[in-house]
Amino acid sequence: MGGLRKLRRRGAGEYAVEPLHLTSAPRGRKLSAVILDYARPLIDNVDDDQFRIAIGIAIMCWNVALSPEEEQKEKLRLLCKEMAKMAKGAPGGFADEAKMWTQWLVERKKTLFADDRRMVLNYNVENRGDSHHLQVASTLAPLHPTDGA
Repeated sequence: MGGLRKLRRRGAGEYAVEPLHLTSAPRGRKLSAVILDYARPLIDNVDDDQFRIAIGIAIMCWNVALSPEEEQKEKLRLLCKEMAKMAKGAPGGFADEAKMWTQWLVERKKTLFADDRRMVLNYNVENRGDSHHLQVASTLAPLHPTDGA
């Protein structure tokens, strides 16, 4: 039995399970397509492993851009620190390049995709031979008082 379900009380402690129905269809483009556009400078002309890594970095930066402004710098610092750990043995200058790319991606989100408030909760990348398929689970990011909204 797949799909979303909700409990509905019948009475006297009995419950029935029924499907959840959307009250309206989602509007706009699927977030997976938006993320692919957003990550395009990172994912063009890369192999399968690099594609997965680039999508992961892009998604983390996307989510950082949705956090309050005063938290973004610290989140980017931690992200770059983790990237450096994973890339042991990387050539000199990797940390500076990672910092530059992550900052650029956060600014790209704010500039080109500012109205999209969806936060990525989970994602999956499938290699389909000559292409990749990205699946994304998302939720709306909370509005922050510093966002001006």
